[in-house]
Amino acid sequence: MSSATSHTALSNRPLADADIPAICGFPRNAEELYFLFPRAVWPLTPDQVRATLGVRRDPTVVTLTVDGRERVVGYANYATFEDGFTASIGNVSVDPTLRRRGIAEYLVRTMIDRAFGRHHLPELTLYCFNTNTPALLLYAKLGMVPVALETRVTPWGEPIALFKLRVGRADWNADSSIAA
Repeated sequence: MSSATSHTALSNRPLADADIPAICGFPRNAEELYFLFPRAVWPLTPDQVRATLGVRRDPTVVTLTVDGRERVVGYANYATFEDGFTASIGNVSVDPTLRRRGIAEYLVRTMIDRAFGRHHLPELTLYCFNTNTPALLLYAKLGMVPVALETRVTPWGEPIALFKLRVGRADWNADSSIAA
């Protein structure tokens, strides 16, 4: 993400309509789209993203600034939100050219920090398919533990396991969090 001559920085902010085309480029194929936006149809379009905004909360982008130029590199929201009780992080996605560089961790930490710090929720959940090993390892690193397992069928007809993971506010290490 950086070189000796450029300065880079990650930050987060609310989704702007102008960010949506970049997000549509995150899934590389129909299978990946299913894992990032399970109800979407390939290819992901701006209208499909916009349609989720009415039922999702806190749509958030991560931006990477290199030499003063901002680029949208990650996206997430709360797929469900029960004020005072719980929320579920959804649509966690990262620019495919920048994966495995800490962006997803920054993004998920941002969403966890916001749930506990700003919204004062006692717990936060998310769902992750069993085939997404890097994500499952990241979520475990962040203290999320599996609490349920559901069987789903992919659009191409194969059974797949969907883990529900949870972290409680009391279990979240505020010292390891970032400003949201």
